Amino acid sequence: MKRIISKKYFVLMLVVAGMLSSCGDPVVDINETVYTSKIAVNGFLYPNEPVKDIFITRNFEINTPIDTTTLFLTPQTNAAVVKINDILLQFDQATKTYFNNNINVEYGTTYRLDIEAVVDGIQLNTYCYTTTPNEGFRVLDNDLDTLKYRQSDIMINFFPSPGTTFYVFSIIADSASYDNFITNNPLLPNYPEDEFNLNYNSFRFQWNMLLNINSYSQDPIEFQIRDFDTWFYSSYKVIVYAGDENFKDYFLTAKRVQQFDGNFIEPEFHFAGDGIGVFGSAIRDTVTFTLIP
Repeated sequence: MKRIISKKYFVLMLVVAGMLSSCGDPVVDINETVYTSKIAVNGFLYPNEPVKDIFITRNFEINTPIDTTTLFLTPQTNAAVVKINDILLQFDQATKTYFNNNINVEYGTTYRLDIEAVVDGIQLNTYCYTTTPNEGFRVLDNDLDTLKYRQSDIMINFFPSPGTTFYVFSIIADSASYDNFITNNPLLPNYPEDEFNLNYNSFRFQWNMLLNINSYSQDPIEFQIRDFDTWFYSSYKVIVYAGDENFKDYFLTAKRVQQFDGNFIEPEFHFAGDGIGVFGSAIRDTVTFTLIP
């Protein structure tokens, strides 16, 4: 099996290197920017599932309160028309999302999302393509059973999707409080409860990723969950995503608008016209385990 070391080590080293080699303290004068109305998209397609949970919203000018009553673009209020491969999506008023249960997403298929809507009295249009990963990604063992903290390696073995080199691991403790917090962890031993409460989400919701793997490997890829991924004695759910290029670019650039050398960059959105956000695709699988003292 091919063993992959967590990328968080490398991210940490890059951050430190960036701080040491930064060539200045650049600033962006937001007062000189001009506000432009945009269609903001958050949507993902998953093979063997229907099209669902496509959020279509709008942007707001900087230093302007977000009006939640006009945030979501709807057919009634914004004359919104949302299609995938020319098939109309329906709007769910309860969830504020677009869907079509008659579109079953397939592997290795290109989908085009088209949106038109009126925002601030302006007719906006945008489109974006995503190609779903090829069939082949699968986790070998979905239940890792019960493991002792720091006495057992937590390994996820999987076959990759051919042509897909980017994988994300969402790691969530089912039960998370200071009562079952691992206070004797080697990274932040005896961490005080008041600081734990302030940083609760940072402990409970963890993620990790693999980049540029050999997606045509005939052997399973082995990924190890480490101490900084698990902070509680609890059962855990790990959702593993094999993401397409849009998925990868949004994940890597949406919140990182400044490079390590100090220069500012624009996130990669892949939308033509008046759109921002993400329309991507991925295959996903789930792994569970329980961590005990």
